[in-house]
Amino acid sequence: MYIFATILTTFCFAFFAIKFFKPVAIEVGLVDKPSARKLHDGNIPLIGGISIFLAVLAASLLWLPNTLELRMYLIASAMMVFIGALDDKFDLRVRVRIVGQIIIASLMIYGVGGYIENLGNLFQLGNINLGPFGIIFTYLSIIVVINAYNMIDGIDGLIGSLSINTFVSIALLFLMSGQTDYLSYPLILATATLPYLMFNLGVFKQNSKKIFMGDAGSMFIGLSVIWLLTMGTQGEQASFRPVTALWICAIPLMDMLAIVVRRYKNGKSPFKPDRDHLHHLLQRAGLSAKQTLIVISIASTFMSSIGLAGEYFKVNESLLLVGFLIMFICYVASIRNLSKLTK
Repeated sequence: MYIFATILTTFCFAFFAIKFFKPVAIEVGLVDKPSARKLHDGNIPLIGGISIFLAVLAASLLWLPNTLELRMYLIASAMMVFIGALDDKFDLRVRVRIVGQIIIASLMIYGVGGYIENLGNLFQLGNINLGPFGIIFTYLSIIVVINAYNMIDGIDGLIGSLSINTFVSIALLFLMSGQTDYLSYPLILATATLPYLMFNLGVFKQNSKKIFMGDAGSMFIGLSVIWLLTMGTQGEQASFRPVTALWICAIPLMDMLAIVVRRYKNGKSPFKPDRDHLHHLLQRAGLSAKQTLIVISIASTFMSSIGLAGEYFKVNESLLLVGFLIMFICYVASIRNLSKLTK
C-alpha cells in the first residue's frame, strides 16, 4: 500500500504539473522552436523536465525519510533544473553549463561525503579502490552521465523510454539485493516520467498537448541516474556491482562516447549539436520515428537485461566488462557503417 500510494501521488503530481505549466511556458516563451536541426511543427512547451522534478520533489517530501542524502539530492536537482531551464530559454554556452554541472557535482560529493571509490573486482585481482582519485572520477562520471542523457534526447519518446527503462532496472536491482529501503527512489522517478512520455507521444490524440523534456529534464534525468547508481554501487551495503551500472545506461553512454570521438576526429567541438546520433542515422536509413523509437528501446532493454542477469547470476565482473567493451566496439563499427550508407 505504501508503494502504491507513493506511485499514485507521483503520477498525479506529474500529470497536473504538466497541465498547469503548459500555458505558462507558452506565455513566457519557454518553448522549442523549429529550426534546421529541430524538425517539428510549431512551438512546443519545454516543461516535461520541470513537471517531473516537481512531482519527484512532492512525492519525496511526502513519502521518503528526511535524510541528508535526500535533501542534498533535491537541492542539487533543483539547481540542475534551474540551469537547464535557463539553457532552454536563453541557449547558454557550453562552458556555463559545464561549470554549473561541476558546482552541482560538488554539492553531491561534498554535501554527503560520498563518491565513487570502489570499481569492483574488474580484473580478478581484488577490488579496485580509487582512494582520493575517486573524487575526480566521480566528477567525470557525473558530467558524462548528465550529458549522455541530454544528448540522446532527439525524437519523441526516446529520453522518456530510456530513462524509465533505466529507473525500473535500478529498482529491480535494489529489489534483488533486498535493499527495499531504496526501492521508492527509482520508482518515484520512473512514475514521474510516465505522464511526460504520454504527452510527448501524443497518447491523448491531440497534437496541441505535446510537450518536450527540455535540457532541464534531460540533465535532471542524468543527474538522478548517476546519483542512484552511485548510491547503489558504493559503500558496505552496496546493492549491485559497479560494472552492472554500465549495462543499465548502455545506450546513452555508447551513443555519447561514439559521437564525441567522431566529432573530435573531425575537428569539431564534442558538444556541438549535429544530426549524427543513432536515432538520426536510423531515420536516414529509412526507419520512421516510431520504428526508430522501438528499435532503440528494445536495444536498451536488451542491454539492461544483460546487466540484470549478470547481477542475478553473479557473472564474473571481468566477463561483464569485456562483454560491454565488445558491445561498444560493435556499436561504433555499426554506427560508422550506417553513417557511410546514409551520406
